[in-house]
Amino acid sequence: MTSFGFTFLSRKALGQAEQMMFGNNAGVRDEVGFLIVHQRYADHLFPGTSVLHTRLRYTLLIPWIYQTLRAKRPVPKDFAQAFVDLEHALTGRLQFKDGEGEPDGVIGGEVYPRAISQPPAYVYWTALAKWGLIATRPDGRPWSRPDMARLLSAGSKRTTHDDDGKPLETSAWPITDLIPAPIEWDDGGKLTLELSGRERQFLARKLRAVRSPRDPSEPSLLSKLVGRPLDEAVHCWSAEILELAGKDAARLRRAGQAAALSAVGRATYAALVEDLKETRDKRPQDNLHRSALGEVVDEWGADAAALDFDQFLDDVGHLPAPVEAVLRETLAWVRSKAKSPASLLGAYERAEYSRKSDRARLANNQFGVDRRMEWQAGKHGSAEPLHYRWGNVKRLLRDLEGVA
Repeated sequence: MTSFGFTFLSRKALGQAEQMMFGNNAGVRDEVGFLIVHQRYADHLFPGTSVLHTRLRYTLLIPWIYQTLRAKRPVPKDFAQAFVDLEHALTGRLQFKDGEGEPDGVIGGEVYPRAISQPPAYVYWTALAKWGLIATRPDGRPWSRPDMARLLSAGSKRTTHDDDGKPLETSAWPITDLIPAPIEWDDGGKLTLELSGRERQFLARKLRAVRSPRDPSEPSLLSKLVGRPLDEAVHCWSAEILELAGKDAARLRRAGQAAALSAVGRATYAALVEDLKETRDKRPQDNLHRSALGEVVDEWGADAAALDFDQFLDDVGHLPAPVEAVLRETLAWVRSKAKSPASLLGAYERAEYSRKSDRARLANNQFGVDRRMEWQAGKHGSAEPLHYRWGNVKRLLRDLEGVA
């Protein structure tokens, strides 16, 4: 019997699919859990940042939308939808550009006028809170976007409550000390992501005030880099950055060593899949990733071998046991100077299965065979160290280069 039905996807699932289609290099593969290390070091070194960030002016554009809605007359019936409408219109206004080429860093510019599932406010929300553009709630927690809509509503009509049932009209408006929007903000025409001199000074002051998550008495590494030329620094643990890191220098050096270890680990994973596909599945393979493993070890092995694992764990905190085991065994393998990664198969298989279950390629079952059948060595990217969002951090801070 022929039938049909409807499949409903969550906003998260739609976002993941959209990133695969339009997200360029925003996402990376994480078969065995190395991105846990990436996130924890990056959150410490560069609080509030995201791999989805493009340009710094969004941290002003989003609060200006809220300020516009707060002053809007007549009052919108639905503040949440009114924000979505203004945010979507903002993408169109940023699309305008003199000359040829695409506007640099416009979120959603590739698909406009279609809406996107991860619009600017979603992408930058943590940054707005961490960098002091939106104040915290009276209880110290950050405001959510739905709460901001309720807060706008509470200021215009009947009593509105937050998620905890507390009246929102008793809360102060959380956007204060914000510089005014430029004259062109209200005319509906072209906008740019370039910062004015006044905006550069304002955001430099905000970012220089960002503290270390572990020790609020200390400035974050992010704050120390404001105004500095960074383009020559290939990695965030490069020598010129280490010189600026102060008390974070030792942690930053370990982050670089852990990044090197992850490069070896990623190369090991690809080599193991390639080897299993040939030896276990009897499907001849080019020696692409197995030979590349030796090259990655030559480039990154010495840095990886220098990692103090106990201090590393103190940096990143508790890790899932299979992920910690992969890192420990990979470190021991690098130090042993062994050539074949065969001894690592068990640890990598357990770590991948703990994360991906029946989608794991290294699994010794039919599911593993099926996943390896789908895997193509030539389309699996070369192994790189963790980057800790360094490219995004440099792009953001480039807009503040030279600010005194």
